[in-house]
Amino acid sequence: MTLIKKSRRVRFCKKIISVLAAGFALACSSAAWAGDFSDYEKTLLAQIYDMRAESRKQPDYLSSQRFLEEYHNKILSDEIQSKIGDEARLTFDNLLTLERWQYLWETDPNMEGLQPMITAQFDKIMEWNEAHPFDTQNAYLKLSSFDLINSTMQYMKRGQMIKLGLQEKKVYDKMLETDPDNCVVYLNAGQFYYNVSEVLTGAKVKAKRIYQKAIDTASNNYEKYFANIFIAQMQLEENDMDAYNASIAAAEAAIPGTPYMQFVKAVNEKGYTLYEYALHPAKIKKRVFVEKKAKIK
Repeated sequence: MTLIKKSRRVRFCKKIISVLAAGFALACSSAAWAGDFSDYEKTLLAQIYDMRAESRKQPDYLSSQRFLEEYHNKILSDEIQSKIGDEARLTFDNLLTLERWQYLWETDPNMEGLQPMITAQFDKIMEWNEAHPFDTQNAYLKLSSFDLINSTMQYMKRGQMIKLGLQEKKVYDKMLETDPDNCVVYLNAGQFYYNVSEVLTGAKVKAKRIYQKAIDTASNNYEKYFANIFIAQMQLEENDMDAYNASIAAAEAAIPGTPYMQFVKAVNEKGYTLYEYALHPAKIKKRVFVEKKAKIK
């Protein structure tokens, strides 16, 4: 990746931490590639994605977190752990840890215990990578690891962020070529390219094109839900309100009645995108929700 100006690397760091930080915890299609996972592991993987989708229907973020915590404890039970391999174990732990962390982060980005929860999982990933060649890892493990790493970046030093961001670009570019029918690759890569658009020429145009591919390749409602929410943020930014409304409607049709969609709409109605919210959550949350509450009174 060619960075336009060294002085803009700080902005790159600030942008890259928001790749998943606004509720963009993704699911992969259970029917898609699962590499060398066993049939039992593939079944569990599909169940985890179902649980993540179901969690979005809970009445509030804390209820969703409790719902996921119960399922996470089930996956961590000795009975299940004894039947799965190390790669599947780390993948499942990544997915569920990130989803649980996400709901708490959405409730209060400064909540006590958030940083240790996610950095402990990050350490597991780094330890695994030191002992196992990255290129031979299961694709689900790579994607779940990058999802979690992206959200952990807000707690990192600048140099470490840049190093991981450059590695991530190489992986996504390769996956875009080798897995052209997999929605989750497009979802992750689209977010990455949007967030480096200030330092990589043409990245924003590429991000929108990738998001459209995510919509075209989505194979379940969870993927349709997030693919449409993601592209809607760019349409809002472009003030293309007809396209924005159509994308939001498509997302609501995929998974109706979610508290998260209420949150998305509230942020968007104030003129902010989810990318902006990820960079300035406390400030925007105060402007969006405090003002809204005041009007109701």
